[in-house]
Amino acid sequence: MAVDYQLALEHAENLPSGARVQAIVDAVLDAIDAPSADLVVRVVDAPEMAELNLRFRNQDRTTNVLSFPFESPEGIEEHYAGDVIVCYPVARTESAEREIDFASHFAHLVVHGVLHLFGYDHQRDDEAEEMEGLERRILDRL
Repeated sequence: MAVDYQLALEHAENLPSGARVQAIVDAVLDAIDAPSADLVVRVVDAPEMAELNLRFRNQDRTTNVLSFPFESPEGIEEHYAGDVIVCYPVARTESAEREIDFASHFAHLVVHGVLHLFGYDHQRDDEAEEMEGLERRILDRL
């Protein structure tokens, strides 16, 4: 399983290394017993995230993380899970407002995004409870 870690912004401080992002993704896949899969973790600025959020979710605002699961065409076996997009300025602002370490918050956003790639959701209370519990367990291990 390989993570394509993309930094698509000009200015960013204290971002984790590619090895750290790989370790975060590995911890998620291990926790959910997911098959090995390649994926992208892309860190973007606010304009790109706002554009993606509008285009794919019809929401005219930025957000902290988006996930785009890949669906392989019928009859083709593909080991690509999809893309996780993290908005650096939103993540920085949230970590400062919540008075939490940026590296920890970034890890949480990646964990959250990867779980979405594998079908986890938080639309209903029972789904949210399951997903949040899983996130806590994964982050505790990290």
